[in-house]
Amino acid sequence: MSAMSNNDEFPDVEWTKEKREAFRRKRRGKNLALMALLFAFVVLVYIVAIVRMGGG
Repeated sequence: MSAMSNNDEFPDVEWTKEKREAFRRKRRGKNLALMALLFAFVVLVYIVAIVRMGGG
């Protein structure tokens, strides 16, 4: 039996319109934060690469 099929761990949630909107706002905030972190990492790697190539 897999963990996903165990209904005791994941009780049914009554998805009202308010709960659904709150969930979407929270998820969107997390996604935007992750996007910002990934973008910052890409910029950092790019800057390090440029500095290493120029410092020869």
